[in-house]
Amino acid sequence: MVLRVLGVLVVLGSAAFAQTTNPRQLAEAAMLKADRDFNQAMADRDLPRFLSLVADDAKFDASVGREAVGKAWAPFFAPDGPTISWAPVKAESLVAGDVGYTVGTWERHTKDAQGKAVVGRGQYLTVWWLQKDGVWRAAFDTGSTAP
Repeated sequence: MVLRVLGVLVVLGSAAFAQTTNPRQLAEAAMLKADRDFNQAMADRDLPRFLSLVADDAKFDASVGREAVGKAWAPFFAPDGPTISWAPVKAESLVAGDVGYTVGTWERHTKDAQGKAVVGRGQYLTVWWLQKDGVWRAAFDTGSTAP
């Protein structure tokens, strides 16, 4: 009887362990964390940390490569520059757990030519790749503006 109970516990424990080590679930949790860290770097106006989460050959709209992304996004890091924030609502990974995407909503605060506040909102999609150094980096980013 004791052996049967131990056997059941081992099987249940193995199943629970397998669920928590599912590569897709682990990847999705890691991408959500990377996306939140990405947003926090923007909120902190920390360009080096922001760029540390951008892949070398990333494509963000018309910007290709980490350096070009940094130049295009530089206004958001200026002390009195515009602000943008986002929140991921979903992550999905391919089966191997080394590539996937996050989607969510964004909000941008800028000023028009007369200095009046302008707020834009929309959705975004970011493709993440697990790099050889174990860091998830954004390889592609795009968004749409809400009507």
